[in-house]
Amino acid sequence: MADIVEAVRSHGNDRRPAIISDDRTTTYQELVELIGRLAGGLGKRLTADDVCLVISHPRLEESVALTLAGWSLGLRVAVLPPYLKDRELSHVLEQCAPVVTVSDTSADSPDSIAFASLLDAAPGGFGSNTADAWLETFTSGTTGRSKCVDRRVSRLSADIEQLALATGFTAADTVTAMTTALSTTSVLPALVAGATVATIGLQSGRQFWQAIQERQITVVSGTPYAYEFAVRKTPEPAQLRHVRMALTTSARLRPGTARQFMDQTGIAIRNIMCSSESGHVAYNDADDPEILATSVGRPLPGVEVEIRAADGSVLPAGESGRICVRSPFTATRYRNRPDATAETFQGDWVISTDVGYLDDKGFLRLTGRDDHKIHFGAAKLDPQEIEDVLISHPAVGDALVEGETHGRLGQVPVARVVLTGQVSAPELLAYCREQVSPTKVPQRIEFVDSIAKDFKGQPVRPKNVRFA
Repeated sequence: MADIVEAVRSHGNDRRPAIISDDRTTTYQELVELIGRLAGGLGKRLTADDVCLVISHPRLEESVALTLAGWSLGLRVAVLPPYLKDRELSHVLEQCAPVVTVSDTSADSPDSIAFASLLDAAPGGFGSNTADAWLETFTSGTTGRSKCVDRRVSRLSADIEQLALATGFTAADTVTAMTTALSTTSVLPALVAGATVATIGLQSGRQFWQAIQERQITVVSGTPYAYEFAVRKTPEPAQLRHVRMALTTSARLRPGTARQFMDQTGIAIRNIMCSSESGHVAYNDADDPEILATSVGRPLPGVEVEIRAADGSVLPAGESGRICVRSPFTATRYRNRPDATAETFQGDWVISTDVGYLDDKGFLRLTGRDDHKIHFGAAKLDPQEIEDVLISHPAVGDALVEGETHGRLGQVPVARVVLTGQVSAPELLAYCREQVSPTKVPQRIEFVDSIAKDFKGQPVRPKNVRFA
């Protein structure tokens, strides 16, 4: 297995496009030359052994090149998401310390480097210390305080390679990148396979499908948010001419959205389950459209999944519990957080906050997250399960279920519902009573115009209190 840097470097004589953005096409030859120049420039500027290279750059090609250059020098690398607020940014930099930040707006200082100043180095400055390199990513956790996930690039490389094989990425593919973030599900697997990555903006369904046609996309890859845009406009046959596959990741795609996309396009939409801690866990290779819509797939080769009860015992197929993952691809710690590390990384296992079950065919099905549970008396309710029931009603377009504080019961479930047809609150409650047990029926339904979503297209939920 070649590491990520060497895999991309092996395409260095190729003049095919590596990354296509709105105003620039970067060939593999140009990308590899840029990586070499940046590695040479960084090697001259950095002296600390444990420095973290923090990348804050708006263009995908520069972010990719900086990341691979940093890894070739054995550095810890953190690519900052574009949505961080100032307070969040300060916390992130504190966790990564010591840091050197590189961006297109940085002025040279002891803790920052201007991107342009790194280009003075001659091409060919690759390092050979990838085995010592780390990827650092951030997750909010259950307290709202972000945690820094440390993952060795050697483990990431193996994970990326196996995903590229599972999806069948080839040099003939053109794969979407919906943001300039360094995606481990689209950008890195595509570049390892020698495919082309094309950035696609998200303004409207019409614009989305026009871009798919113009860029001759063969693999649509995006978060659920992208597919919420896509289904707003049924594509014309010509716009689908090159598309062979659609992938969704980062969060669970609602089954209704998946079904609508497949009905409109005739293209199978395949879930990939992954997380910063676990790496890629499962891939949905099913032929059955219903399984494609409702499952995140079967565990990938080399990945073990156990469903555990609250007491840590392993549950049989069909029973829902905490999803626990063991593989050679996982992260191993939270940086400078021994308490959180001990809770999540137990031996070789990653104990996730995702809740779900394995069906009798080995497909993994998500039912919620433990940190979003509603503590209704002695019961712990998954709001996502109740939302799925509400959304299955033909007059409901969207729903959000939350726990409302209750003096005696702790919390009670209440629902906010967006209507697309005519139905009353009593009728919806009666519908729920037919589908789920009485404890899972919302205590109250409120009709709203819209449900707030985060950048992944998931409902913005409050962090529910865990009661003893």
